[in-house]
Amino acid sequence: MGKVPLSTSKNLPNTQSKRKSDASIIKQPSSSSIQRRGNANSSKACRVAATASGNKENATNNSKSSSDISDDESMEAESITHTKSRQKSAVHEYASKISPNEYQCKLCSKIVRCTVDTNSNIRRHLALSHGKMQLACKSHRSPRATIPSDKKNLLDEAAINCIITDARCWNDFKRPGMIKFLSVAVPGYSGPSSRSVQRQLKKLYFKKQCDFKNELTEVENVSITTDLWRSNRCHHYLCITAHWLNSNYQLKAKILSFRKFNGRHLSARIRRHIKRILTSFNLTNKIIASTTDNGSNVKAATSQTSLFGIRFHCMAHALNLTIHKGLSLWPKKSSTLKKTNNSVNDDTELNESDNDISDDDTPNDQSEASNEPDYNSDGEEDEDEDEQFDQDDDSSSSTDNEEDGNESSPLSIMNDITAVMDKCRTIVVTIRKSSILHEFIGILAADSSIKADLIIDMRVRWNSSYKMLQRLLLYQSVLENLYEQLNSLAGVTDQQRRKLLNSKLNGNDWNLIQALRRVLERFDEATRVLSGQNYPTLSLSYAITFSLLHYLRNRSDDQLDNEIKELLLDSYSKYMIRDGKEMAVIRVSALLDPLTHDLLTREDKNAAEAFITKEINDKRRSKNILSSDTFTTASSISTDTTENSATSSSSKSSKGMSIITNFLSKCGVESTNISIRSKKSLTITQELAKLSSIPKDEYEFGSFWREHGDSLPKLASCARKYLSISSSSVASESAFSTSNYVLRKNRLALSSKNVKYTMFLKDKLDI
Repeated sequence: MGKVPLSTSKNLPNTQSKRKSDASIIKQPSSSSIQRRGNANSSKACRVAATASGNKENATNNSKSSSDISDDESMEAESITHTKSRQKSAVHEYASKISPNEYQCKLCSKIVRCTVDTNSNIRRHLALSHGKMQLACKSHRSPRATIPSDKKNLLDEAAINCIITDARCWNDFKRPGMIKFLSVAVPGYSGPSSRSVQRQLKKLYFKKQCDFKNELTEVENVSITTDLWRSNRCHHYLCITAHWLNSNYQLKAKILSFRKFNGRHLSARIRRHIKRILTSFNLTNKIIASTTDNGSNVKAATSQTSLFGIRFHCMAHALNLTIHKGLSLWPKKSSTLKKTNNSVNDDTELNESDNDISDDDTPNDQSEASNEPDYNSDGEEDEDEDEQFDQDDDSSSSTDNEEDGNESSPLSIMNDITAVMDKCRTIVVTIRKSSILHEFIGILAADSSIKADLIIDMRVRWNSSYKMLQRLLLYQSVLENLYEQLNSLAGVTDQQRRKLLNSKLNGNDWNLIQALRRVLERFDEATRVLSGQNYPTLSLSYAITFSLLHYLRNRSDDQLDNEIKELLLDSYSKYMIRDGKEMAVIRVSALLDPLTHDLLTREDKNAAEAFITKEINDKRRSKNILSSDTFTTASSISTDTTENSATSSSSKSSKGMSIITNFLSKCGVESTNISIRSKKSLTITQELAKLSSIPKDEYEFGSFWREHGDSLPKLASCARKYLSISSSSVASESAFSTSNYVLRKNRLALSSKNVKYTMFLKDKLDI
């Protein structure tokens, strides 16, 4: 082997000098290199000596100079290390540590044993024996004020009822402000947590459900209303409400079910769901009538009389359809646009899974979906149906699309109405969508002492068109001021100005709006009368139907009013005039209600009496008629509670009397029809004759039957049966309005099961 060249040895690392050299491989360093290295080592030794003579801190910093921590980082690390140094415990001011597990108190010389590395026992001693509470551990501090368990349970129950009734968030009583308030109002009470509320909600639901079932076992006849609703999260819920008259002739209405409905809204699936609910409450043989909207799927679902009784079309929906169809407030677009809209509606409600069982329903009925025929879907509408929801309040108010009005109508007034409604919607939408216009209008309205805001009408919102026109009339002077200053108003775009100028209302437009408001006001009042839930409404539907018909046929001095009435007459006869068994039951309910008894025509009165006579005779022949002893017992039971509840029920029902009296007067129905009551001689042979002979001007429904029910037992049973029927689905609509608040923005995460519990309990709690 040859020797390694010198150049190679120069490239070797310096660390090789510390290793043991092999003379045969590595060449020894030259004397000059040794001298240089010696000088370097001498300098390093001097530096080390200087460092060693310095303080300890400088030595530490010098030792870190060769690390990867910069100077500022090393200072920061040193600072952190310094802050983490252990501080002397305040315990040592009052106690001395005499051994690893013993402390001696300096205040009383007592020796306290502690676990190694802890001083909790001496802390306890100093806090409890010498009042040094600042040294006490959290677990040793004096407990907060407490209340008896019975009172706490009572307060928890009241808090949970408050949460359900007001649709509050589960953790409302654990919010800082509420905790502070409770600490002052009820020291020692902090309210239930959200988890406690959810646990109690489920228990309360099943308890109240059982109580409700027991309550319904005492009821002979029940009517229901049902409707579907879509939440903001596009979840569909089906609501069923029960209506009946108790032994004291008080109208009761409560929610039977409010559940999420999954999948397609086919009539067979809706019917199966309703039947399942009725079966769970043992009501399958007690249903006398069902009130729904005019949706084809719901109509088909409740068409079986043996299961759901007589089906009634919601009169509030019928009034809404009468106005929309008669005045062409929502004219149909071109066939292409209509097809597009229908496909959107189909996708919204039909493009879902085929499982209608929500997370709280039993899955046993899922197999029935394939066995039952699908009569129709909710995407298909009857010719008379107009029950589709607008996706946005302003979606139907845009004027960018040409509207053909109703070209087939020979009456130009219909085209004028369409054009005026188009202008009104454009004005309202343009103002509402512009913050500048909205703020400017608000200032002008405040100067005119107007507190209400402009509103837009919606297809499915009852009387919303009337309210929009009424509000525009209130803003007439404000809008005139807006147009005067529109060109100089900063921040308004040219497109907004153009829309407002193109939609400016002239004198003829304002006259037409005035006429529409006058005519539609009667329909608004009729809807409010039918929306009452404290008095029978089916009997009032008879009075409202024929009073409105009288109003529409009666000519006024204003030609515009007469033309509008003429347009409404055809659609009114189509949607409002009933026939068949539905009308027969309405006549019977009107006959049995003292408010409407004398409004019946002779023909309708005879027909109602014949209907009742036939039903009672059929019951007698089938041996299902109630005995007189049963009626006597029921009457005696009701007598005990009459005095306590007569005052409250009388005040509610007298309100219904004044409402219907005022409505009839405004429709032009002669007051003598309801005020002149001849006191006929009483007969005992027939209850119907006796009913006709009793003067009724001093009674409302409840007080009349509480006084005369025992002497007219058969008619009293008919009154309980038929006057519990609701003429509208307002109960379901009201539940949807409530659930919309329950599922407001800050509670969107609420599960469908908790929504079901909450909605069911809202009218079952004793507040």
